[in-house]
Amino acid sequence: MKPKLESAYISAENIDRALKFYEWFLKRAATKKGDSLYFFNIDSFRLFLFDYNNEDEEIQYGDNCLLSFEVEDAEKIKDQIEERGLKIVFPLTKILENIVFEFQDFEGNHIEVFSKAVRSSNI
Repeated sequence: MKPKLESAYISAENIDRALKFYEWFLKRAATKKGDSLYFFNIDSFRLFLFDYNNEDEEIQYGDNCLLSFEVEDAEKIKDQIEERGLKIVFPLTKILENIVFEFQDFEGNHIEVFSKAVRSSNI
């Protein structure tokens, strides 16, 4: 059997803050799974928020996993992200057929957002 990517986990230092942000960003509610996991179903892909403080675990943060979300209008989402006070860590850039940017969420994770370049005119 070939490996199949089905899920990803984001460790949250402040689970309430992370839930509030990701429910806003993903435009859907999380489902609590057990004491420390919160689940988002994104078109059959499973994204979890992990409340590691509730499990008394230590987490070492890194920069080795980048979640990438396609949206209708990356420029509009970038503006909304900035309005929420989040830091843009890779500026809005045209890469091949896409308009791409990255931001840092409240937990310190980098998140990529992109849309098709034909929908964007200011780059």
